[in-house]
Amino acid sequence: MKQKLRMILGFVLIGVAVFAGVRFFLDVYSPTNVKTEQLGPAVTATAPTAPAVNNNDTSSYDLAPVEAEDIPTVDFASLQAINPDIYAWIEIPGTDISYPVVQHPTNDRYYLRTNSDGNYSAGGAIFSEATYNSKDFNDPVTILYGHHMNAGDIMFGHLQEFYSDPDFLAEDNHIRIYTADGMQEYAVFAAVPYDRSHILYYNDMSDSVIYQTFMQSILSIRELGSYINEAHAPQDPAEDKVLILSTCLIGNNTRRFLVLATRVD
Repeated sequence: MKQKLRMILGFVLIGVAVFAGVRFFLDVYSPTNVKTEQLGPAVTATAPTAPAVNNNDTSSYDLAPVEAEDIPTVDFASLQAINPDIYAWIEIPGTDISYPVVQHPTNDRYYLRTNSDGNYSAGGAIFSEATYNSKDFNDPVTILYGHHMNAGDIMFGHLQEFYSDPDFLAEDNHIRIYTADGMQEYAVFAAVPYDRSHILYYNDMSDSVIYQTFMQSILSIRELGSYINEAHAPQDPAEDKVLILSTCLIGNNTRRFLVLATRVD
């Protein structure tokens, strides 16, 4: 009798292990935006190409202007019918990063394990926090968070890889944000390893002294794997709007990898 019970228990444990393995596979390797992935920028515009960047060159240059008729559009009405928390779309030309941006009105951690379709997913979504950021990207600093998963082809999985590639940095150093009001373009001025502290909790960016001190601390980072281009760094805390993309540092989940960019008017 005891032997039969042990056999039954063994089969149950095996079944639980198989179920957990399948669930993990689906969470990590399946697409995380089943409905929303087809509703991004409707056309592919020619990306402005910047000249080669010398990391020590502080001279400034402007990104080539994008004509209005070349700006892709995003079907926000359809996206918000799927999930009303979708309020923007992020696209990094030359990469596979093109996703809806979400913000939960009351739970800043909600999209850590929920995708932009509103379904459970270990990959989560690209999101901002309502406690610290509005949805118009007009705060002094807006932070978008995204996971770096073992399956690196989703969310911000390739972010550090792209921004550690000198060839990519020389040609595709801008980020596009689409909202219902149009497209915003950001010029990247830093891509750096950072600690895991909550930037907007510990730094009131509406205070110009704190804002400038934080930006200078970023520009002073010379850690291996960091990229700095002071030509695109913000100059006026009252006017310049900064976008930060935050994900886990490869090989060390207790630290973060940040990409920082200044909005280009």
